[in-house]
Amino acid sequence: MPETLALSTTQDFRDGLVPAAFNEWAMRDGLTYVRRTSFPAAELTLEQLVVLGDVELAAREGNECAVVLRVGPDMLVQLGGGRGHGRITVAGKDHAAVDGLLEDLVEALREDDAEEEVPVTFWAYSAGRPANPRRRIRAPLWSEIRGNYGAAARGALDELMAADGPGPGGLLLWHGDPGTGKSYALRALAREWRGWCDTQFITDPDAFLGTTSYLLDALLRSNRHGADDGAGPRWRLVVLEDSGELLAADARALAGQALSRLLNLSDGLLGEGLRVIVLVTTNEPLRRLHPAVVRPGRSWMELEFGELSVEEANRWLISRDSERRVERASSLAELFAITNGRRPASRASFGFVA
Repeated sequence: MPETLALSTTQDFRDGLVPAAFNEWAMRDGLTYVRRTSFPAAELTLEQLVVLGDVELAAREGNECAVVLRVGPDMLVQLGGGRGHGRITVAGKDHAAVDGLLEDLVEALREDDAEEEVPVTFWAYSAGRPANPRRRIRAPLWSEIRGNYGAAARGALDELMAADGPGPGGLLLWHGDPGTGKSYALRALAREWRGWCDTQFITDPDAFLGTTSYLLDALLRSNRHGADDGAGPRWRLVVLEDSGELLAADARALAGQALSRLLNLSDGLLGEGLRVIVLVTTNEPLRRLHPAVVRPGRSWMELEFGELSVEEANRWLISRDSERRVERASSLAELFAITNGRRPASRASFGFVA
């Protein structure tokens, strides 16, 4: 009979009896070839996992679970799930058999690629302590919305969306006027990266960067509880939206301290080993940002979201079966207003042909 554990803390659940038992049994049986992976998955249940093999050990804590399974005489599997992702470790003697079983299990448990929602953690400072509710948000595929962006931004976003690991520099800087599509691109990025990176949205960036205890608690707590893909915890995309005031060249003293913490988090000692990528969005033009932010080598990518040219905008309208045409460069928000039968309200002099 399998032993079922009811563990009291997430720390025990992550680092306690289940992985220790798996490692001990694999070494005892001489199962020296080990493969690990993590993947986006719906909220897996213990009932789903225990039917995949002969159960040696099962544990559940809150909405997370883990099992150790025996698959045939020469393979041992550790499975876990929760927080929108799954984790698999397979140990065996035959390399091909281990690789094949790993692929089969991922295929059986992986969340449908057509899933329109991704899990996002929302951090907020409330009642003297940080809270981190997690919910699923609707997110488009990048291929569905790439036509909403001009050629320059589209090319850079193509590269970013296709990334399967961190790039040079720990800071992504997105800037552009309101209505140019930054938030939609952010949702698509969360969906495209969900296989290797969790998205965490900071609802109060000024408090996050202004309160050391808040920042450290959020980063260290989520790092401790993150899934392990065999090379360490998963990467995290920490999003600070509309944070231009913190990055301005004329930032006040308090904002200046926040800027220092941001830079230290993205490529300083504070961020060392935390596997964090920081994405900052701002409506401020690049020339108004602090030189420390925009200096060469600081960012993985600095990306400007601008208007679509006249040709691009009219092509966009045609693709949506609109009979209207514009006579000047247009933002994405203005084009949506036109397709909805409204005159764009952002610029009184905006020209279009009815």
